[in-house]
Amino acid sequence: MSQVLALAAHDLKNALGGLEAELARLAEAPDAAAAHAAHHHCQDLRQQFVHFLTLYGAEQGQLRALCEDESATDLIASLQTRWTARLAAEGSAVAIDVRIAPDCPPFHHFDRRLVYMALDAAVHNAARFAAARMTLHVGASRHGEHQGLRFAVEDDGPGLGHHDGLATATGLGTALCEAVAAAHQLGALRGAVSLQNRPDASGCCFSLWLP
Repeated sequence: MSQVLALAAHDLKNALGGLEAELARLAEAPDAAAAHAAHHHCQDLRQQFVHFLTLYGAEQGQLRALCEDESATDLIASLQTRWTARLAAEGSAVAIDVRIAPDCPPFHHFDRRLVYMALDAAVHNAARFAAARMTLHVGASRHGEHQGLRFAVEDDGPGLGHHDGLATATGLGTALCEAVAAAHQLGALRGAVSLQNRPDASGCCFSLWLP
């Protein structure tokens, strides 16, 4: 097991301990808000475990993108719906905008489950650092000399110099997104990810490019 996965397993163990403590307090003094928080904690923990298993498969050379013609705009809409509801439930005032580029193809060949997982991790990170707003982009984009599809998640937070970049609670975010990108191949081309400060404003921009 790699160092990244070993650290992730250790963090998952700690997260389970934290959830156990939350549930113990809830059993002693039932409270609707506490129950709601514990439910979200359970959902996050399950997602982190799925990320762990996905990365483990990638390290074993067993992660394969099962690509079909998918709607990138539908995927972005699903993310917006999920995170708008979650942020509202958490009492967060962060708003989510969606920008569909005019050149965005109606369909593109990718693995919806894997791409959704990677973008969900990126949105999770953006929600942690956004001051008031995040934006989900999708459109055609060139990577080097090659045309492909680019998803992007931007936030208006403090930027890369002030936080740890793309990372979930277990630190799996960057490795997960890189593994998902690498699993998407077209001939000699592979997907790519980047994370950088926004050039004309505060905050970060995460990009996932698919060939």
